[in-house]
Amino acid sequence: MNYYQDITLIPDGEVSPSFLWTKVFTQLHLALAEEQRREGIVKTALAFPAYQDKGLGNKIRILAPSAEQLERLHLDQGLERLSDYVHLTKIRKIVERRIIGYSIYSRYQPDESVERKARRYVRRHEGVSYEDALGLLGRRKETYDLPFIQMKSLSTAQTFSLFIKKTPCQIEQSGTLSTYGLSDSASVPEF
Repeated sequence: MNYYQDITLIPDGEVSPSFLWTKVFTQLHLALAEEQRREGIVKTALAFPAYQDKGLGNKIRILAPSAEQLERLHLDQGLERLSDYVHLTKIRKIVERRIIGYSIYSRYQPDESVERKARRYVRRHEGVSYEDALGLLGRRKETYDLPFIQMKSLSTAQTFSLFIKKTPCQIEQSGTLSTYGLSDSASVPEF
């Protein structure tokens, strides 16, 4: 990654940070899905400079191998209707001496919920009620200490939590990127 662009969220009393994260991340996801459709691969990664265990902060960094790659995302147009609530910087070159390390930002998908497993159990076992299936599988409540963005699937209209996990690493690592700009193996520079 040689170039980057930052988006800073500017919430106010009327608009919550979580609402802004959802809107901004949806636009980024659409732009990266278009990149994948156009080029067959996602070359653009995302980073969260203010990442903490309990929140993503108010900034998202978009990183790409070239300035042209970032320009083709047309983020200025995609975020135009949110211009009162977000600040998009110009495209900048990453200064090597400012890099303090590397991190992998990945999507964390928790195990299926007991409720979902119970519904599947009922479909597969004739005569078993949903309540019985819940009793068989036991109710467990998992808690996750990872920040997340509430998303809505454009294909199924269902909402879901996109948990984001940060793993620091010592060296730059390559790998594939998803249409969320996240990866299980590709690292991004931290600066």
